[in-house]
Amino acid sequence: MLLSAGPLSDPAFGRQEYALRTTIEERHRQLKCFSDLEAFTSLAFRLIVNQVVLLTYSLLQWYLLPIGRGELNTKTRTRTLELLKPALMIILIYYKGYIAYLSPLEHQELVLTLHQKAQQKILAKTRKFCRSLANQLTRPRAP
Repeated sequence: MLLSAGPLSDPAFGRQEYALRTTIEERHRQLKCFSDLEAFTSLAFRLIVNQVVLLTYSLLQWYLLPIGRGELNTKTRTRTLELLKPALMIILIYYKGYIAYLSPLEHQELVLTLHQKAQQKILAKTRKFCRSLANQLTRPRAP
């Protein structure tokens, strides 16, 4: 018997969703048993790279399969990233409960037609944001 506290429009859906449990548990078992992350103590660079590559591949599979993109597992990293890029770029602006959906050109037009004072305020915030991002990337590797 399966019980759920959540509202269900279709009782069969809960059973179908529960069927995913065995798949999830099997993937966790494979990662724990065959990646052997806890016992990995080698300091040899080649072995560390090999372990990281295997772990990355496993994590990539875990990401691609649930989103229905399992066919990308056979592609190169460059091609996979290219195929995962969004086909449409939209800029969302949220202000006081309102949301604007703008194309990059519509956003550019909006910014360029603002009053001088508003443009200066946006420019200052943008520069501050860019500086904060630059500071975060100064040490991309662990010390």
